[in-house]
Amino acid sequence: MNPADIPIRDIKPLLPIPDLSIYQFLALSAITFLVVVALAIFGWRRWQESRKKDPRIEWLRRLEKIDYDDAKKAAYIMTRYGRLLAKEKRQQEIMAQLLPRLERFKYKKSVPALDEETKRFMKLFIEMTKDAL
Repeated sequence: MNPADIPIRDIKPLLPIPDLSIYQFLALSAITFLVVVALAIFGWRRWQESRKKDPRIEWLRRLEKIDYDDAKKAAYIMTRYGRLLAKEKRQQEIMAQLLPRLERFKYKKSVPALDEETKRFMKLFIEMTKDAL
């Protein structure tokens, strides 16, 4: 007897299997798209915020917080940030007058207290810079 002639009786016909893979692919694609859009928006906002930060505003805050009782530290802070902030002609003139006054408070172990005229120049420069920003 030939094996091809034997009828096979216990094998059942194929059953239809529902195919959901297209829906799973579409759902995964939608979720991926939403995540990419959310990351793009988050990155864009961070980039915009970082562009808005102006270092001159921070420098001005440091000048406003100067402790005039510590003459040496005040002279160093005013020299450092004053040079960075002096952009306009009038501000540069005030800094040119102020720098020689501040020299006697720097590079020494003990320094005298700030005189009123130097304090006034410093406060005038700070106010002019505040108006310019």
